[in-house]
Amino acid sequence: MKIKKYSNVIADAKKHPKFEQYCQEHLARIRLAEIIHNERITNNLTMKQLAEKSHTTPAVISRIENAQVSAGIDVIYKIFKALNKHELKISF
Repeated sequence: MKIKKYSNVIADAKKHPKFEQYCQEHLARIRLAEIIHNERITNNLTMKQLAEKSHTTPAVISRIENAQVSAGIDVIYKIFKALNKHELKISF
C-alpha cells in the first residue's frame, strides 16, 4: 500500500470541485467568530456572561468564537441582541 505525502493530499483536496466553496464558507465562520469575539471583549464580557445573556451555553459561545460550528441565525440573533448590536456587516 502506497502512503500519500501530506503535500499530495492537499493538492488532491484543492482539485475537489467543492474545495473553493468550503474555503469561502469557513472564511465566513472565521469572520463571524472574530466579530463576536471582539464585541464580547469590547463589552468586557466573559464567555459565560455572554452565554447567560444570550440564553445559550459557554460551550456554544466558545465553538462559535473558534469557528468550529456553523451557528444558526437564531443563535446569532440572540448573541447580537445580548451584545446590543442591531446590525451585522460581513465582507467576503
